[in-house]
Formats: sequence, structure tokens, C-alpha cells
Amino acid sequence: MSGRLIVLTDLDDTLFASERSLPTGAERARMVAVDGEGRPLSYQTPQQQRLWNMFRAEADIIVPVTGRTSYALDRVSLDFDAEYSVVSHGALLLQHGQVIPQWQSRLASELDTAKRNIGLARQELAAVVAEEFPATTLSLRELSDLEVPVYLSIKAPDFLPPGLHDRLVAVAEAHDLSLHRNARNAALRPSYTCKAATCVYLLEHVLQRQPQDTVIALGDSLSDLKFMAASDMAVIPTRSQIWHQLKELAQ
Repeated sequence: MSGRLIVLTDLDDTLFASERSLPTGAERARMVAVDGEGRPLSYQTPQQQRLWNMFRAEADIIVPVTGRTSYALDRVSLDFDAEYSVVSHGALLLQHGQVIPQWQSRLASELDTAKRNIGLARQELAAVVAEEFPATTLSLRELSDLEVPVYLSIKAPDFLPPGLHDRLVAVAEAHDLSLHRNARNAALRPSYTCKAATCVYLLEHVLQRQPQDTVIALGDSLSDLKFMAASDMAVIPTRSQIWHQLKELAQ
């Protein structure tokens, strides 16, 4: 059969899951990731292991597409044998663990502005939290990876306070950042922190996708749908955010 099989895959909650995220009673086939202290963190179920082994045996190219930073990806023990990876929610396109030169050139003119905008957004949000949500323990952290500003992280120990959403939207718009959030976490991102745009660039300009190639994408969250749209077919776990949304639409 002509053409390559190219797999673009999210990692956490798709190919494996942390102890907290595993389904109740799920069997742990093997440990595949550790935390920053080297302690066991994430495991594959037998089903995830079988899926991984199948793609590992058949695919010509497997590209991790992950919110993990470059250094957090290093803590995953799966043998991707991958020349390329998309990390930090798409901010970085790596080749053998280093930002590829053409991607670095694309980002060069935006880095100073992104760093300034993220810093200003952090200052404004810190004031908002102190004034309007003093009883809430929120952490605000500016995240960079390989000297590239990635996003402003907003985390809560349990759930983000409901009234915070409108403030996040306003701050994001004021500082030319996009908002991504779930129940516990939010992120304000510069435009280049985008899995979808990075995957399209990888397929079209780096891998030089051909009509005979088959691209399969794997993901679990609604935010993964945009990068998965660059594929010919998609694979989603049936306990995922995407699946639950589809079930609601189908009712």
C-alpha cells in the first residue's frame, strides 16, 4: 500500500491516565509516566496498551501532540521513536527535542509581545483575584518552555469560582490572548500556542503530506478537535469529554 500512516496523538487521558483520572476499578497494565520527582504518575489500561501497540507496529510516523512541556514529555516512557513532537499546547514544534529552525523563525517576531502580554495579564488578574475572590486559593503562573512564552496558567485546588469566567474573558481580550478553560484550570495563550495550527504546519511544510498518506488523530478533549480536524480519521476514548458531548448531541 502506497503512502505513509501518520498518527497525531494527544497523550494524557488518551493513551494513558493519571491515578486520579483512571476509571474506577480499571486495571493498570503498566506505568508509563512519572512526575517531576520521579514518582509513578500515569498508567495505561490494557485497552490503551493494546491500542498503542497496534499504532506503534503499523504507523510510519507517530507525533505526540500534547499540552505537556518538552521536559514533561521526557518523563513519558512510551517509545515514540518520533523525530517530531508538538508540545506546550502547540507553542513548540520540536525535532529531536529542539525547536526546529523554521518554527523558531515563525515565532521570533512574536515572542517579546507575547511575554509582555502574559505578564500584564498576570498583574491584572492578580489584582482581580485579590479584590473580588479573596477567599479563593488561585495560583497564577507564567509558563515558558525552551525560552518561549507559552501561556498564563490559572489553577484552583478544586474548581474555578463561577464569577471568574467573565473576568478571564475580559483580560484575555485586553491583552490579545485566547482563553482555554475547564472546571479547575484556565490558560491565557498567545496566538501561536495552538495545537491545530502547529499540526497543519507540520503536515504541510515539514512532513510534506501527500495525497496517498493516511493521517489518524487521537484526542480526548473538546480542545483537541481542532488539531484532529487536520486528519483523515479520528479516534476518541468513550469516557472522554468529546464522547460525552457527542452523546448529548445525539439524544
